[in-house]
Parts: sequence; C-alpha cells; structure tokens
Amino acid sequence: MAGSITSTGLGSGLDIESLVSQLVAAEGRPARQRLDRNEAELQARISAYGTLKGSFSAFQSSLNSLTSLSGFQSKSASSSDKAVATVTTTNAAAAGSYDLEVFDLARTQRLVSDPAAGADFTALDDVVGTGTLSFSFGTVGYDEGTDSVTGFTRDSDRAVRTVEITDGSLTGIRDAVNAADIGVKASIVFDGTNYRLGFAAEDTGAANAMQISVSDADGNDTDAAGLSRLNFNETTNFMLQNQAAQDASASLNGIAITSASNTLDTAVEGVTFNLLAAGTTAVTVKSDPGAITKNVEAFVNGYNQLSSTIKQLSSYNPETGRAGILNGDATLRGLESRLNRVLGTPLEGADSNYQILAQIGITRTGSNGGLELDKSALEAAIRDNPEAVTGLFAAFGQSADNEVGYLSASEDTRPGDYAVNITQLATQGQLSGSQAAGLTITAGSNDTLAVKVDGISASLTLAAGTYTAAELAAQIQSGLNGTEAFQDNGVAVRVSENGGVLSMVSDRYGSASKIEIAGGNAATDLFGAAPTSTDGVDVAGSIGGVAATGSGRILTGAGDAAGLKLEITGGATGDRGTLNFTRGFADQLSTLVSGLLDDDTGLFDPLTESLQDRVSRIEDERLELNQRLANLEERYRAEFNAMDRILGQLQGTSDFLTRQLETIPVIGQNNRNRR
Repeated sequence: MAGSITSTGLGSGLDIESLVSQLVAAEGRPARQRLDRNEAELQARISAYGTLKGSFSAFQSSLNSLTSLSGFQSKSASSSDKAVATVTTTNAAAAGSYDLEVFDLARTQRLVSDPAAGADFTALDDVVGTGTLSFSFGTVGYDEGTDSVTGFTRDSDRAVRTVEITDGSLTGIRDAVNAADIGVKASIVFDGTNYRLGFAAEDTGAANAMQISVSDADGNDTDAAGLSRLNFNETTNFMLQNQAAQDASASLNGIAITSASNTLDTAVEGVTFNLLAAGTTAVTVKSDPGAITKNVEAFVNGYNQLSSTIKQLSSYNPETGRAGILNGDATLRGLESRLNRVLGTPLEGADSNYQILAQIGITRTGSNGGLELDKSALEAAIRDNPEAVTGLFAAFGQSADNEVGYLSASEDTRPGDYAVNITQLATQGQLSGSQAAGLTITAGSNDTLAVKVDGISASLTLAAGTYTAAELAAQIQSGLNGTEAFQDNGVAVRVSENGGVLSMVSDRYGSASKIEIAGGNAATDLFGAAPTSTDGVDVAGSIGGVAATGSGRILTGAGDAAGLKLEITGGATGDRGTLNFTRGFADQLSTLVSGLLDDDTGLFDPLTESLQDRVSRIEDERLELNQRLANLEERYRAEFNAMDRILGQLQGTSDFLTRQLETIPVIGQNNRNRR
C-alpha cells in the first residue's frame, strides 16, 4: 500500500523495542549517575582513609625506638687492637674501660692415627677394620711424653655416641663419622709417607675432649690391628693427641677469666669479647649519641611524612577550585588537632630542664605544619643531659637514689612524683654447709653432686684430685653453671668458701629463689650432713603511699602508679626519696596512634567499615533501581504493544476501506454499460 510504514512483526511499523529502551534509559540515567557519583566519592574516601591509616602506621614505626629506654641506651665499643679481640655490646652494657689480656685461646682436641702403632696406611682405600666406635666427651688427662691417656672424667650431661663402621676403609670410616653428626669431624691427611686418619672435636674447651673406645669386629678390641688401632682411652691407646682441648685464658682488669669458648659473653653484662689472638688490648664502652640522633631524625621524618599526607588529603586550591578528598572532613581535622595538642603541650610532671621539643632543637617549620631538626642542638642536649632527653621522648622515671631504678610503666601510670618506701629488701636463696668440705675427691666414691636451684635440677661430676677449698668452690660453680639445664633456664649460682665451709647463692632474687641438695655421693663430704638452706624473699614497700607488689627485686605500683615497675637493687629499708615519672612526647604520640590503629576500638577500621556499608547500600539501591526500570520497561512495552495492536487494526480498516473505495468507479462503469 502506497504511504504505509512497515516494521517486521509490527502492525504499526514502529520500532517499539528501541523506543522502549531509550525511554527507560532516559528515565534511569539521573538515578544511575547519582549512584555512580556517590559510590565514586565513597570509594575515594575509603582509599583516602586507607592512605591515612598507612601513614599513621608508618609514623608509629618511627616512634618505636623512642618510646622505651632501650632506644636511649645504645652503646658502642672499641678495641685498641682488633687482632687480639673484637667487642660488641647490647644496650644493657654500662659505660666503662677494660684492659684485656689474652693468654691462650680456647682450642678443640685433635687426634690422629699413629703409623708406629700399626696405622701405616699408604692408600685411601686401605682397610682399617669394621665394628663400632664409641665417643665419650669430657676432660682428658694426657701425657705427651708417653703419648698415653692418664685420666678421663666424662661429662654426664653428654651421651656416649656410637658409630657403626661397615665400610672399614679410611674413607669409609671418615664418611661414617661425619655422617653421624656426633660433634666430631673426621679427616684424612697425607704426610708424605702415610695417610693419617684424624678426629677433631667440634666444641672448644678442656671439658669437651673425647675418648674413643672400639668394639672390633675381629673379636680383639685391644690389639694394634683392625679397628682397634683407633682406640684412645685409659686402657688402650693407639692414637696420638696432636692438639689438646683447652679453655681460653685471659685477664680482664686484672681478674683471671677462663672460658670454654673464645667468646666471653658473661664477664661483663651486655659486652661480648671475641678473642682472636694472644696479646693485650684496651676496650672502651660508651654511650652512642649517634644512634639516638638517628632515631630522633626518623621521628621527625616520620611526622613530616604524616603531616604531608594530611595536608594533601585536606588541601584546597582556590585558583583551580580543586580540593583534596578529605577537604573539610571533621575526622581529619580532629586528628590533626590531637597531634598538635600533644606536640604543643609541655610535659606534665616533668622535673627537668627539658619540657618542650624546641629545647633540644625540634621546631615547627611554619605554615606547612612539619618539624625541623637542629642536629647540633640535639647532640649538645644528649651530651649535656642524656636522661632529660630520654624523659622528653619516652615514658621515663628518674630517682636521686641510684639503687631505685625505673624499669617500665603501663598505659595506666599517671605522670607525677612518687615517694618510694621500702619495708623489705629482696634476698637470694642460699645454702651453707654444716662443716668444712672434704678436699680430696675420689672417682666413683665422692665425685658426684646433684642440686636443685630455683626449681631447676642439675648435676656434675668432679675430677678426682686434691683441692683447696677455694679451688673446690670454683670447680663446683663452673660445673653447675656450665650444665645445659642451668644455661637453658637462665639459672646460675655463686659458690664460695669461708673457713673451708662451702656455700652456694642463687643469682636470682625473691621467693622463687631456693637451693637444695638433691643427691650425689659427694654431697655430705662437700656440705656436711645438715646444710642450712634459706629461701629468698621478695622486695616489699609502697610507691606514692600505696602498697606495691614485690616480685624478686621488682616493685610494681598501684593507684596512680599502676603498672609502674621499679627495681630496688640495694640500700636500706625506709624512705628512699621520690621518683619523678613523665610520659614523653614519643610515648604520648605512640599511645594516641596505637588507639587509632587498634583493630577493635580504633578509628580507621570502624570508619572504613561504615563507608563500605554505604557502598553496599548503593549497590542495593542499584538493584532496586534496576527492578523499577525493569517494571517500567514491561509497562512501556505493554502499552506500546497495545497501541501497536490498535494501530494494526486501524491499518487493517484503512486497507479495507481503501479497497472498497477503489471498487466504486468500477461499479459506476458497469451500471452505465447496462444502460
């Protein structure tokens, strides 16, 4: 039909699907744009708070070295002759000077096969023999003139180690011993005539020598044939000792020192001497102000980075009209205000020359809110009054009494002055003999002693011989303190004699410090039949007029002094003066930041979760919008389809009428023709 509009499947010829889609899209566009805009803003704020949280976390890391005393107790050590000894320190070291003279270095024992005793091997695959090698460890007596073992005292704390030898060649024995990992290294050396099998103990020290016993597969364990040629003991000895096990021997400020190793780490608290050669060297331990300066620089840089992040997030450029994501954000303004309040408030309760950071060279840089450091002013302050600098940053307590030491405080400890009163000093557990000690030790008769110190049991075996009382005390002390049980649990004793009577004192203070004889065939000879044991007691007293809790030498406060820990190292009972406690700037800032970052009660996680909830609600709104638009689309489609059907019907009527009208001329012509 001329002039009709067609569209496949539609009576009206209209593109209804396109029309409906465009109408629905137009209807939903404003709402979608609003939701997208809101979500983008929320995601940007979430990202901004994440950045801010990261900056606070980094800032907290820069504070860590300034919040505790250890950050201000850095020490450095020097040795005048590094070929003789090198020195390292921890923060526990006290400043001082030490004259160190090294006489002998600690050495390991070395044994080697003896060609003159049948071990004349000329090839690596020469057969020695098969069987079992048993290695015992302890103190060996050796006569170099006769090359014979004159005595052996086994270390009861070390088990006898056995190695099965199935490949009896030189290389087979070497490899079997090394694979067993028993604390002995085997090697083979060619001396130009013979291949010599050697054994070397891994540990230095006179008490770490070895004895070798052989169970020979040929049935004879004592002849100079087969595996028996590797015997090294009091009964049978075919090997040579070419290096004796030896303790290190040195003098520190005129005091004789021996050590099983070449590392002296107990002679001076916090100082480790690494012995390298015989000779003398002067050692100096002093405070390291450079480490403190470095830590303060890290704090200043950390704060400036945080301040820069805050400025960037809250910025506004009036020329471009562009603003930071958190511009005008009340939370951010509050955080900045809290930081400024801490830094701008003089220390509460401070009893020193330093109460603000500017007094040691840390000042504001101006409008950008950062900090700047005058290193020369800081270094001068550290040099002139290191304790005052410490108190300016860390939680710190100062007392005029050198035997009242500040250890630590809790978040509950309030700054201020606290009177210290001691009613009982801490004591150590001790044990005193009831008679003079027997000075002759006989193997298997009166050579063992077992004790229990501070709840830890240990035993020792004394070398046979005749001693002075002082020598016997030294042997018992070194033997017990060298046991694995004591070393693993941090237990130690001091053994002394008075008029031939031995006594032991625990290194630990307090009610947990106790010493008792637990057994051993030498117990009565050494300490008598009725030794007296006295348990230690805890320190007792008050801090700030409130009863405190004692544990060993540590007194812990209550009330305003809750969590304040003091160490009372000596002195008298009664009033011990006043301790001034302050919370330095680093401590205050660390407490503030820790609270902000706390997973449960902090600021950032709940804030981010709230924003994430709002993002989730936007997604819910999107779903609701989509459903509403889907319903609208169905309604539009139904309405247009109804219109389409009506238009289709009208089009059909139009076509019918058109056809009828087209027949009218034909009818008229037919009628004329009939006339």
